[in-house]
This record gives sequence, structure tokens and C-alpha cells, in this order.
Amino acid sequence: MTRRGSLIYYLTAWICGCFFMSLAIWTKDLWGVATGPSSRSHEAFGVLFFYSYGLVFGALAVLIGAFLLRRLMALLKCKTPLQWAAAGAILAPILIGGLGAWGARISAGQRLEPRMLSFLLLGPTMVVQAGWWLAIPAGAATGFLLCRVQRAFAP
Repeated sequence: MTRRGSLIYYLTAWICGCFFMSLAIWTKDLWGVATGPSSRSHEAFGVLFFYSYGLVFGALAVLIGAFLLRRLMALLKCKTPLQWAAAGAILAPILIGGLGAWGARISAGQRLEPRMLSFLLLGPTMVVQAGWWLAIPAGAATGFLLCRVQRAFAP
């Protein structure tokens, strides 16, 4: 499993991908907050707040995205970080949009059965509500790093 760097690849996808998405949402949220005496604590605590929830709620989406990105880039024989970043910037909003729409549909008709699925899709649903376009820079940055990890362990 670690011979080709799969463990490091998916851990990088989870940790860095969730960080980039959380940073994008936090930055958008920060611009919407009026400056005042309490904004300093909001700035200091905000990144950690969004990131800790992002690690939990974004895990499914980022792992699916990393899997699809790795398979797509192997199929297309793309090896440069710029190609991976462009593919990540295209794949991330599509994946977030699809999973977010599915999560919104499930939570609208909430029953007892799909609670776990609703929990797993909460991250993409929140990103879609914050703005689907936030996935573009996060996907590009994640794709760039994943290419570097893939190239480091490629035979």
C-alpha cells in the first residue's frame, strides 16, 4: 500500500485538501464580517474552527476526488503539476456540486435511514451553500500537491 505512496497520497489529499477548502470558506466568511473589536478573535480562531470541521465533513469528498484525479491523470498520462492543478480545478467544483446537490436532496427529505449519508455529504452541501466556486482554487492547490506526491513515489 505504501510502495507507490498511496497512504501518503490520500493523507495529503485529506489534510491539505480540507485545509485549502476550509481556508477558502474562512476567507469568504472573513470578508463578510464587519471590522470591530471582536473581529480579532474571529480571525485568530476562525481558521482552526473551519479546519477542524472541514477535516470531519470534507473527508469523503476529498478522498473521492483524490481517487478520481489519480485515475484520470494516469489514464491521460499527465505528469506535470500544472496539468494536475488544472484537472483539480475542474474536477473539484463538479464533484462538490454533485455531492452537495445530493446531500441537499437527502437532507430535505430527512428520514431515519439516510442519516449517515447525510452526515457524510454535509461538507459538500456546506461548500455549495457558501459558494461552489470556492472549490476551484482549493482543487487546483490540492491537485498541485497531489502531483508532487505522486511523482515522488512513482516508479
